[in-house]
Formats: sequence, C-alpha cells, structure tokens
Amino acid sequence: MANVRFHHVQMFVSELQPLETYKKLEKNLNDLSNKGSFDPFSGGMRFLEPHALPARIEEGRQAWCNLVKDAKCPSKYSSFDQDVVEQMIVGLGWRVTAEYIGQSTRSLLVCSQDARGQKCVVTTKISDAGSDDEPYYHFKSSGFDTFKNSHIQRDGVAVLGFEVDNGSLDQVLTNYQTKHPKLLPINAINTYTDSRTISVNGRTKTINSGEFRTLDVYAYYTKEGEADKGTVIRLLERTGVYSSRPGFANPGAVLPGLEDVHADFDGTSVPAYSDHWVSNVFDRKVFLKTLEDTLGFTPKVDFNAGVVAAGEAIIESTVTGNTSTLNTTNLEVVLEDQSQVYLPINNALSTVGHVHGFLEEVGQGVQHLACRVKDLTAFIERVNNYRAITGQGFTFLRIPRSYYGKFGVASVVKQTEVSEEVAQKVHAALVDSKLMTPAGIVSLDITKEQATAAVKDLTGDKTDAVVEYILRARYNNLYTLLRDHIEENQYLQIVRNQVLVDIQGQDILYQIFTSNILQKKAGDEAPFFEFIQRVCSAHTAAGSKGAKIRPGCGGFGIRNFLTLFLSIEVSKAMLESETASDPKDVARAKKMVEAFTEQLDVSNPILTGISDAMTAEADHLEAAENATSETEKAEHLAKAAECNKEKLAGNEKLKETSDRYKEILKKLRSE
Repeated sequence: MANVRFHHVQMFVSELQPLETYKKLEKNLNDLSNKGSFDPFSGGMRFLEPHALPARIEEGRQAWCNLVKDAKCPSKYSSFDQDVVEQMIVGLGWRVTAEYIGQSTRSLLVCSQDARGQKCVVTTKISDAGSDDEPYYHFKSSGFDTFKNSHIQRDGVAVLGFEVDNGSLDQVLTNYQTKHPKLLPINAINTYTDSRTISVNGRTKTINSGEFRTLDVYAYYTKEGEADKGTVIRLLERTGVYSSRPGFANPGAVLPGLEDVHADFDGTSVPAYSDHWVSNVFDRKVFLKTLEDTLGFTPKVDFNAGVVAAGEAIIESTVTGNTSTLNTTNLEVVLEDQSQVYLPINNALSTVGHVHGFLEEVGQGVQHLACRVKDLTAFIERVNNYRAITGQGFTFLRIPRSYYGKFGVASVVKQTEVSEEVAQKVHAALVDSKLMTPAGIVSLDITKEQATAAVKDLTGDKTDAVVEYILRARYNNLYTLLRDHIEENQYLQIVRNQVLVDIQGQDILYQIFTSNILQKKAGDEAPFFEFIQRVCSAHTAAGSKGAKIRPGCGGFGIRNFLTLFLSIEVSKAMLESETASDPKDVARAKKMVEAFTEQLDVSNPILTGISDAMTAEADHLEAAENATSETEKAEHLAKAAECNKEKLAGNEKLKETSDRYKEILKKLRSE
C-alpha cells in the first residue's frame, strides 16, 4: 500500500474578509510584539508569579488599544461567531501565506512559520459568483455547495488532505475503482503541470519542471450504503520542482492555484504538526474497512471494550492508521514528522450526547483536528494571554478542578495518620480561611505559610505532613500518575492552564481542546482543535538519549478520552445553567454539572488501573517477542494474560460506573 503523510485540511466557510484586513491584523500583532514580551515564547511571561500576570497582561492590553482604536473587549469574548482565520492569526501566531481568487471561490492558506506542519486552506464562495469553470478541481464552487448542502449550510472541515509517494496515486485510484467505486466523485486523477515556455535563438521551447496530481474521494458511506458527499479525502502526489511559478511556490506546495502572499511572523508563532484527525460517523466499522481496502490502514487502539460514557452519552471509538517507517533518536524529527497518520473514528451507542448530537444535527464529518506542539503549557499561556490582550483568539474546554486533585478527609487520614476527627476540623478550618471550597478544591495560590497558620493548632506534630498534603491536594491526582517526574511549579502550571495529562508506560501525553470553531450560534454542534505534547520516555530516561523514539508515544489517553467527552457534556450543562431563564432549569443544569464531575472523580482511579494494565500487557507481549528462550517467552505471555484480565476487570468496573451515572443523569434530565 502507499506511504501516506498528513498534508493539509480544507475548511469551507460562509465568509472571508479581504486579504488586506488580515494583513492589517498581522501587522498590528507584529507591532505589539515589538513593544514588549507578552507571551511565554518571547520570554516575558512564562516565569512571572501568578499575581504579577494581570499587571503584565494589562500592560499588553494598553499597548494593543493604542495600536487598534476599535479593539475588541476581552470580557465580551465568546467562542461562537468567530472568524477562524482571525482566530489562527491571533491565537496561534499563524499567518496568511497564500491566496487563490477564482471565478466562483476564494481561498486563503493559513499556517505557522514552519510550513511543514498543519496547513489550513480556508475557502469561501464568491457572493456574485459567475461560472464554476475553475481551472482547479479543488476550488470549484460545486464542491463547496455539495458540502454545505450535506451539513445544513454549516461551516466546517470539508477535506482531509494526504500526500502519497510518487507512483502511488494510480494504485490508490485502482483500489477505489475495484472496491469502493461509489466513493469516486469523478473516475480520474486531476493533473496540474508546472511548465513555462522559453525562447532560445528564436525558437520556443516548453519546459516541464514538475507535476501535481490529486485524487478526491468521498470519505464515508451513508446508512443506506451510498456515498456520503459531505466530506472528502484528498490524496495528492508531487513530482519535480515547484519553485518558479505562482501556485507551486506556496509553502510546502500545498495546492495548485494558491499564489504566495508576503507574511511577516512576529517570533511568537507556534509551529504545530498534524497528529490525528477525528471523525464522527454512523458506523465506524464501515469506514475502517474502506481505509483498510484503499490505503492499507489498520486499527491501532480500540476504545470500545470499556465503552466510553458520559452520563447517558455512550460512544465507542477506534484509532486506525498506517505504520510509519520513521526510525530516529531525534526529538525534533519526531515532533515534525508527518509520516505517522492516525485517524480516530467515533460512533454513538446512545441517542444522547455530543457524538449523537453531532451526527443528527450536521451529519457525518470531522469532529476535531489534533496538532502536536513542542511545549503545550507555554502554548496555552500564549493563547490565553493574547485573548486577554486582544479580545480575539481561542478559549478552551472547561475542565473540572477535581480532575487534577482535591482534599479528601479519608485520604488525609491515610496519608498523614491524623484522626478522622482532626481531618474534619482541618477541612473546616481551610474552608473558613477561604483557602479551600467546601468541595475540597484548594486555592492554587495558597502558600505554605497560609496552610500552616490555618491548621497548626489542630495537627500538632503532624503539621508538616498535613501541610504537605494540603499543598499537593491541588494536583494529587496528577501526582499519582507522574510522581516526582516534574516539579511543583510545573504541576501548578498544568492545573492553571487546565491541561489534561495521561501516561502510558513512562511516556506522558499532555492534551487540551479548544471550544468549538466554525460555530455560528452558541450550542450548535461544530468541530474544534486539539493540541497535544508527547513526552517520550525513550529519550527522557537517564542514559537513553540514543534510544529509538516511537511515533505516537504516549498513546491516545484512555483517561483523557473519557475526560474529553465528560468535559463536552459539562460545558453544555454549564452553558445551560448560565443561559436558562427558568430557575428549575438552572438548578437541574447545575446538578448535571455536579453529576458529570462526580463521574469523572469516581472513574479516575479505575482508568489509572486500566492504563497500567494495558501498559504492562504491551510490555510483556513485546518482551515475549524478543525472548531468547521458549521458557522466557511463556512466562511473559502468562503475565500478559494476567494483565489482560486486570484490564477487562477494569473495563467492567468502568462500565458499571458508567451505567450508574447514566441512570442518575437520565433521572435528572427527566425532572
């Protein structure tokens, strides 16, 4: 099968502003960066104390208001009805680097300073469009109309673009012709040649210096087995040089027709590299089979065994993809590599929740785009700082603080050996001192001195142990995972920025999800971005600098997979509680938030056990493959089988928990 690499995505939107408007925004941001460091990438924000941050942000806000007379108000920011090009320019520091203006459509290319990473082509239909006789198939307005008609006229991610090796595209076309002909919009490959005519001694000669070939296919089938025309997979193949003619010189030769435009990056641009692209579909097994038949993709991870559930919302998911041949010990190479393609695929098992709502409301399509960055916490600080300064950019899904940790009477008794009576008094003292909420959420800004003053008269010779527990309660769930691999200030930075954390073996996965993008009205189902950082133990462990780094290290986070769906449901319930006019609806929504949060708290230790069992099972299976004797192989296989039993037992326990909260949420929803 063909070697496949991530290449670009194409979004279809109802409106784009003039190029000059975006370039003015870029210039203002560049001017802002010249007036001071207001982000962690310039070195000015990252190491400030929490109480110093507001003053520095306000300084940046004043500088921005002096540059932009009609600056938007940060306090009035809302995630819906945003211009996605503006969001990428401000929030990520990306720039518009190319443009296409045709007879019926107009497109912009938006990417970071490293054009090898995520590339977004944003296309709109020209309002007074005439003929659809575009020279480029990928910019025809008929494709725009087909997408819009398939998605109730919503904006969205319309095309997932992949590059294949030279000579592979014909085989891919053959695979579709023989096994999935219904998914071919046209039974042909589109070919664009980079050629020019020169004159030598009075004679003209045409020189071909390169060729760009594309194949667009429909991604999914409908429930009835026909082609779902709402989302396209684009395979492209490039040969030769693309540096001497507009349309081929754009960064990474993204698409023929795009002409370069000048772009100045302000030094705070965040390079981001495609990691995985996620679809919501009616039947994931059908899509899995299509990708296997045509591209040779095979399942890598299944999330169906434990059945992921958030209250009544139940889904299952499989991560499919290719097998990259990347073999390196270089962290930068792994970060930038686009040869390992992962495509998680979700389908709903219930008639409640985000995936079901997405499918019913807008149809099958791309749920979110996940990008890797080098330093996730610094990246999030940049996004949050620039939103606070400019009133533009992104917000992120709200994660309950209890995900990270909280004070618990039973756990403080266990860990410090104080009596339950003393633990109860400590709890009350912290609440009375306004250092902790009644639910056990400890203030992130609490100091050792404040904690000591609040409890020293209650804890006697156990004071030091109790104070240590209180301070760690801000992130004790994370500490269970990471122990002393990172320091306290790093833990607090993770909690402040609401980063999700998971661990697979010794690999660490950091994740965060934006609020919806391409969303016109609050509450509409819409796609979003995910940003992640993979910390590979093969390189960070002592003495292992020369070890091969495995693509996709850190996995996909079984803990965070559940947390994502719980967070989506929590965010919906929070929105309902904030917007409902009927006091009964407000009260019910608040109870739903509490129930979802409680489900997350109860599920956390179960997920840790499943994750540990999965990791141990994989380690023993790998050891069995490399065993030097049959006895050693049998021992590892037996241990792997025991780990599998533990994993299945954890899955059952997780399912029981899910079932319990499903009934709780069902009852609340009916009130």
